[in-house]
Amino acid sequence: MDDDSFYIKVNGIVYEIVPEEGNTFTIFKNGSEYTQILRNKNKKWMRIDYKTEEPIVEENKEVEDIGRLIDKALKLD
Repeated sequence: MDDDSFYIKVNGIVYEIVPEEGNTFTIFKNGSEYTQILRNKNKKWMRIDYKTEEPIVEENKEVEDIGRLIDKALKLD
C-alpha cells in the first residue's frame, strides 16, 4: 500500500487520508486529526475508539462514505 496521504471529498467536506498499518487510516478534517478508521476482513469500515484502540461496531454513514471513496481511490476491492 502506498504510504502517501491523499484527499477525498465527501458531501462537500475535504478529508485528508493517511494510510497506516493493517488497513487502518487516520482521517484529518479541516486540518485537524478527526478519527481513525479500519477496513475489516468483511470489507466493512469502522471507526476506532481512541481510548481502547478497538473498532466500534456501529452504523456510521460518514465512515462508510469515507471508506467507500478510500476503496475507490486505492482500488481495494
